[in-house]
Amino acid sequence: MPMVQEAIVEIPSPSTPLPWSRPPTDCAALSVDGAFMQEDWSAAAGIILRRHDGSVIFVAYRCIFNCNDALEVELHAIMQGMALALQHCPLPIAVQSDSSVALVAITGESLSRSAYGHLVAEIRHHMEAREFVPSKIKREQNRVAHRLALYSRTEFTTVVWLGRSPPCIEELVPLDCNPIHME
Repeated sequence: MPMVQEAIVEIPSPSTPLPWSRPPTDCAALSVDGAFMQEDWSAAAGIILRRHDGSVIFVAYRCIFNCNDALEVELHAIMQGMALALQHCPLPIAVQSDSSVALVAITGESLSRSAYGHLVAEIRHHMEAREFVPSKIKREQNRVAHRLALYSRTEFTTVVWLGRSPPCIEELVPLDCNPIHME
């Protein structure tokens, strides 16, 4: 009687973080996230642009005033990240966001005539100037941009760091690129 071999499927443990999604070697990755708190209407964007090897091109976080909801702050993060990328990097850019709604909005017509139409129009204008490829990532792969947005929202601060990370995330950036597997 022939033996049946069982397939061994390795299931990642809950303590295994998903790594940052690296772009191809000839591209850079723009990871963006927005933080919005409806209780106090505070909002902020977190943005990091990295080369394929994980080295930082720039990091930015920005308070956003008069924001209506989470989608609006996500669109602001994408727009502002693209504007900075155009200034600081000549490579094609993979735009990484954990908001599928925002990514659909910038590639479709769903928000063109909405209150967010001006943000979508600005994003599309940036997409004409350079190759930007929208990419959906999981929240666990967007930890750096998420922490930046939370930091900016709670500290009410706006900063751009060129070529390095700010102290609020300096320990997270290398871990994000080289996740540690806990057992």
